[in-house]
Amino acid sequence: MDQQTAEKILRETELGYDFISNKFSETRKYFWRGLEFIGDFAKKGDTVLDFGCGNGRLLELFSNKENIQYYGVDVSARLVDIAKEKHQTSSANFQKIDPIWQSISFNDEFFNTIYSIAVFHHFPSKKYREKCAKELFRVTKKGGCVVVTVWNLWQGKYVTKILKNWYNKIIGESELDWNDCYIRFRDNKGNVFQRFHHAFTKNELEKLFSNAGFKIDRCEVVDNRNILLVAKK
Repeated sequence: MDQQTAEKILRETELGYDFISNKFSETRKYFWRGLEFIGDFAKKGDTVLDFGCGNGRLLELFSNKENIQYYGVDVSARLVDIAKEKHQTSSANFQKIDPIWQSISFNDEFFNTIYSIAVFHHFPSKKYREKCAKELFRVTKKGGCVVVTVWNLWQGKYVTKILKNWYNKIIGESELDWNDCYIRFRDNKGNVFQRFHHAFTKNELEKLFSNAGFKIDRCEVVDNRNILLVAKK
């Protein structure tokens, strides 16, 4: 995928999540059941980054941990506003970031634990995903860890969408990469946002973060819906 197409998709993602922010937040009042255990990777006193924080729902996983300093960043200004409204505490910091960034505004080795939950599959182009993984490596402390989930799209209706893109690429009518597709999100008013998705395999996700410098602890499909990766610096 060329840079111009990738940047267009990133801008569409930014505007799209602003557009559906209210309905999106309503459908994510609580953290996904079955994945709550990932909160255990953050320890008492940790500085935590939520990369792609949405409405900040990850915070509920740390309610029983003392002195967690939480930072949430997201490309959607509206979702960041919702997160600030929902979580008014001095230990939680939320920041809107530009999707076409050169570097996120944190010092090297700033975070003990980094989470990126259901985010990387929205990133277009291998080059952009590599950039993001390397940036997370930069801001992770030595001995710290990164916890990443992406949707497992190799099932059901999603495979049909991926195969459709394959066909369109073969006949020269798709600007997407292989294993990319769009999945629609409809809000309460019937408005539709076509969200970009990249269908990761476990091997691809492992390679992405291994090449960024992380040492992979585990990479597995959880409840058939998500691929979970845990890695250390």
